[in-house]
Amino acid sequence: MRKLSLIFMAVLVAALAGCAGDTTEPGGTLTTVQQLQLDATSAGRTIVLVWSAVTDDIDGYEVYFKTDGTGDWSKVGDSATTTFTDTATNAGTYSVRAYKDTNFSENYSNEVSTMPTVINASYTIVDNWAPADMPSGFIFGATEGTPGMASQPGFVQDIYAYDDDFKGDTNISLYSGNKGTFGNGRQSYFQVPLGNGYCDPAGTWYNTSYPLYTGDSVVFVGLTDGSTINGYAKMYGLSIAGSSTEHGTELTFSYEIQVGQQGAGYLTVFTSNAN
Repeated sequence: MRKLSLIFMAVLVAALAGCAGDTTEPGGTLTTVQQLQLDATSAGRTIVLVWSAVTDDIDGYEVYFKTDGTGDWSKVGDSATTTFTDTATNAGTYSVRAYKDTNFSENYSNEVSTMPTVINASYTIVDNWAPADMPSGFIFGATEGTPGMASQPGFVQDIYAYDDDFKGDTNISLYSGNKGTFGNGRQSYFQVPLGNGYCDPAGTWYNTSYPLYTGDSVVFVGLTDGSTINGYAKMYGLSIAGSSTEHGTELTFSYEIQVGQQGAGYLTVFTSNAN
């Protein structure tokens, strides 16, 4: 009897192994979805995906997402058509596959990214109490940032650091480049973080200054060409240091930037980075 039981178990294991490779599991026999792309109507955190229909008899499509473009796919929705809209809370990558009952596309579609440009550098600017040769202004470049002297008319900053209080404390504010004492730069806007991964174009923005506190890690900045929005940046990894001697207050940070989105507007989704 024991021998018969062992034989039965062996047959059962073999049968289950065969099911594991069945075409009804993910990685099935349906056509792979082609030409997935970000539609030109995408703007802010509204991500509109479109793709080409498969010719198979299907029930619909499943849409998948990787936060920050890494890790495993996570399903974010279904669609009976060849378009899908996601209200994103993070940047990342999307992919689609068709399904019929428990059968799926042979492979995931091509990937579409909503990732910002992550600038792999750390920058430091100082407030007005620091020596005059230390940078207080900053320009958010598409590939790198540029610290500079906000007090110099020739430096057209997006933002600059300023302390309306006194030297040596940890109080520091970000000023729009065209406001306040050193307002020879461009208009910028500031928003309190709603989450580390996105800002809201229709939300509340501060157009003059934004006070920072030692517990802050992220702030969003709306960038302009002087008057019209032409991108968004996320400052993260904020570190504030005060000194009672030679220097004023220092602000160290990194940033990500979203520029160049075609169509309806600029994307305002970013990575989950905070520090």
